[in-house]
Amino acid sequence: MGFKAGNTRIGEADPLSGLPILTRKEILFMLNIIRKSTFTGEEMEEIYGLTLKLQKMYLDLEKFKNK
Repeated sequence: MGFKAGNTRIGEADPLSGLPILTRKEILFMLNIIRKSTFTGEEMEEIYGLTLKLQKMYLDLEKFKNK
């Protein structure tokens, strides 16, 4: 016994599907925590990268919201 797949595309799986997505409110919350915090010099590069990712997520959410 088996099954047939009518529209199978090999190699086109989305590796990010199923990952949790932050809401606009959650992203703003995280950005505000970063804004209110004090960081040492050794943490700055990591915080900078994290902030850029959060800002990109926020902007992407705004794009989809407007469509």
